[in-house]
Amino acid sequence: MTGTTADQQTRLQRALWEKRAEALGLPIAVPPCPFDDDALHELHRDGRAVAYLPAELSSHITRHRFSTLFPDMGSYAVPPVNGFVNTADIWGWFDYEAAIDAPLVDLTEEQVHDALAGSGRALLTLDQYIVASQDQFSLTGHHLDERRSWIRLATSYDGRTVAARFDGPEPEEGREDEPPMPGALLVGYDLMATDHGRMLGVRTRSAHPSPQTEWNQLWSKTVEAYIAAGFPDRLGMSASVYASSLPVITAQPPEYRGQLDIPLVIEPRIPWREQAEMLGVRVSNHSRRFAFEPVDPSPRVPYIGWFNAWNARFEGPISSIDARAALAEHECGATPAELLAMNAALPDLARTTRFFEAIGVVKTTPTSDDITNRSADRCLCLYSWRGGPEIGANQHPISYPMFRPLIRGRRVSQR
Repeated sequence: MTGTTADQQTRLQRALWEKRAEALGLPIAVPPCPFDDDALHELHRDGRAVAYLPAELSSHITRHRFSTLFPDMGSYAVPPVNGFVNTADIWGWFDYEAAIDAPLVDLTEEQVHDALAGSGRALLTLDQYIVASQDQFSLTGHHLDERRSWIRLATSYDGRTVAARFDGPEPEEGREDEPPMPGALLVGYDLMATDHGRMLGVRTRSAHPSPQTEWNQLWSKTVEAYIAAGFPDRLGMSASVYASSLPVITAQPPEYRGQLDIPLVIEPRIPWREQAEMLGVRVSNHSRRFAFEPVDPSPRVPYIGWFNAWNARFEGPISSIDARAALAEHECGATPAELLAMNAALPDLARTTRFFEAIGVVKTTPTSDDITNRSADRCLCLYSWRGGPEIGANQHPISYPMFRPLIRGRRVSQR
């Protein structure tokens, strides 16, 4: 089944991911295609296709799930321990060049960046590339790059950009002495920035045509979680009145683009510990014994805030103390209520070990009876514990690979 309208593309991707979600045992919901019919017609004319990548398969931490869906790939780049990390983990709808052979060949890495500068285009991540190629195989019987080309990706190994391709039924051009394994994912870890050649190209995605669509979906998902948790009853409202009492998402402040790209609706009218209980998020017994104070004041009425994706603001692990010191003037650390909103909107982040720290609060109780740590610089974080989400505090405020600081832009929207 193919399609050139938004409705057809939505039904196509939902059909593909319904089967994949069943195989993974995950509840994957595909939102409506954000490309309108005219945009899709133009993309098709330019030889491009669209695909959908769920958040649940967008990171090196979750890449092993592709082995369940596509066992023929057999790649060492799939297990998370091997560290093939994306420049940034990106999920959602995207477009890509659908031709079997890659475009923009024979360019060094610097020349690739020069060619893409100002074009509104960016390299695919390895996870996007896997989905795009497997979609093409489902639709055409051919994987991307199965004849001769390799492509540079927005994924690196040990700091170096990697290249990848898929095997087809015939040997790779120029390597006829190597028997192919159809469907195998080949990832080159030894590509240098100065390497180029007629068989080395790139595949790109364009800027999202309608970010408002995904913003609205985040709003709906968060508000639905609040309603299901009983927030309207707690505030003496019907569900419809409650929803109408919340601000909607409007334009993103320009200075936030690229780092604070996730809009969330925050509910401060209910204390965060009570919210946690209502939302099914445990608060650790240990952390209940301590007092935590906000670093900055937060609005007391519902608001829309803009937050960082897990790997967007800081690419690697950083301690809460260092992250707080590195905040720009337009940024502030997040609060526990904002942690809860992020988990309501994107619960699979915690489920897939992408944990956030609310660096906008600090522990003010100086001592503990049952641990040696006496630091008062600890903050609260949301993680997965005993099979479910929990809010607690790491014993020491140092960097941990599973954690990233949650940051909000200071500009918020209110009614």
